[in-house]
Amino acid sequence: MKKFLIVCCLMISIIYLPSTVIAAAPIKDAKQGLPYTYTPPEGSVEELYKDIIVTLLEPYITSEVEKNYGQLLQYDLFNIEFLKIERPSYRSFSFLIKMQIMPFVGAHNTIGIDNITIRVSPIETKVEKFEHIKSFPIPPHLKDSYKNLKL
Repeated sequence: MKKFLIVCCLMISIIYLPSTVIAAAPIKDAKQGLPYTYTPPEGSVEELYKDIIVTLLEPYITSEVEKNYGQLLQYDLFNIEFLKIERPSYRSFSFLIKMQIMPFVGAHNTIGIDNITIRVSPIETKVEKFEHIKSFPIPPHLKDSYKNLKL
């Protein structure tokens, strides 16, 4: 009976474990872009590339935030999340980057969550879409400084 039980446990683990590992592994082929949120490992080359991309897109993001909120607001470049990156075909140099930002006032009082989609190509870089996802109240002691803010 013990042998039968051990064999059954062994068979279940052999059959079940590989399928679990394979199903949980993220897609590592980025030929068509990244269809999911991805945070690169700290200190990696990928993190460096992400920081370069965010830095290059900063003027477009800032302009869109100012246009949609009615005044210039701060946001952290290191806190920008890439939600999705699309590439129409392998090795094309046109990308659609969807990212999430969290503008704040004062000492990092977040007032909103926004998604921005930017098309990047050799011909031009332009904001395709700005989506305001969520608003947060402005702290009472800052309301006078931001009374013209569009929320």
